[in-house]
Amino acid sequence: MNRAELRGKVQTVLGLIDPEDLGVTLPHEHLVCDGSCWFVEPREATEKAMVHHPVTLDILWWLHYHLFQNADDLLLLDEEQAIEEAMRFKLAGGNSIVEMSNIGLGRDPAALVRISRATGLNVIMGSGYYLAVSHGPEMETKPEEEITDEIVRDIMVGVGDSGIRSGMIGEIGCSWPLADNERKSLRAAARAQQLTGAPLNVHPGQSEEAAMEIIKILDAAGADLTRTTIDHIDRAVRDPENRIKLAATGCYLEYDLFGREGYYPIHHRVIDLPNDAQRINEIMELIAKGHLNQILISQDIWNKTQRCAYGGWGYAHILRDTVPVMRVKGMTEQQIHAIMVDNPKRMLTFV
Repeated sequence: MNRAELRGKVQTVLGLIDPEDLGVTLPHEHLVCDGSCWFVEPREATEKAMVHHPVTLDILWWLHYHLFQNADDLLLLDEEQAIEEAMRFKLAGGNSIVEMSNIGLGRDPAALVRISRATGLNVIMGSGYYLAVSHGPEMETKPEEEITDEIVRDIMVGVGDSGIRSGMIGEIGCSWPLADNERKSLRAAARAQQLTGAPLNVHPGQSEEAAMEIIKILDAAGADLTRTTIDHIDRAVRDPENRIKLAATGCYLEYDLFGREGYYPIHHRVIDLPNDAQRINEIMELIAKGHLNQILISQDIWNKTQRCAYGGWGYAHILRDTVPVMRVKGMTEQQIHAIMVDNPKRMLTFV
């Protein structure tokens, strides 16, 4: 694979496709994922019992208010369940899913191929490194150039010996404050974007300042900010003025926590997480200020409790539950199409 072959195409786990074939796209999801890097063992005996309890209906009351704390909830390892859950999105009218599990989140190229074939969905796979807490000890001495080469190889040749190629750089993980290895990872990702023409996606840390700090690092490293997405706007950038400043850089603003309503775990950060209606209000404010073409939406399903099988909302939530509310609130069909079809298509197309 060379850059000329990639130009003007979208790279899925089954190969290159025309951007027009993407259709309705979820730009940030996880189908098979190991999020155990988030797990922290508690000290209290009764809390230990809860965090090691399998995800079942009888502890759903606890799980809803202890997000990211149950070990089983952090594991999406069942491929057959992933197929069944993703089919709900397909049957609701969906066409494509960007699978953001990269190094540190249990990326599984072969499983993604099987899921894509079983569902008929286009699946785009991520590359690069997740949060510092998921990095191996070798990351300390790994040169920035080597990280760039790894990402470029994922895109041009394939992950490992699989021959299955990534179509996205990301989600590049960032904590707060940024770890030195995360800064290195960001710079390497920016260079890989220059070399491949791939889109770039970044997970900001738990601070209102995090998104703009990331933008500054990427900009200095030569990233194309107009092809860069900042994730988790609905928990990372809560100040309206900061959202406008971020949009002014030209990057994509991704509201990808649809379905999570009104609560965020206080052991990470005390914030007022918006509900879906409030997310729509914020998106409409950005549209009114001229930023329609920079908005992406998704659900970032990476916990069992987000899936229908465990009482969650599932991958079809936006199409099933959110789009009708968008219409009631006055969003036009053209605007909805831009957010769910046109913007992901533009973002995912190699340049």
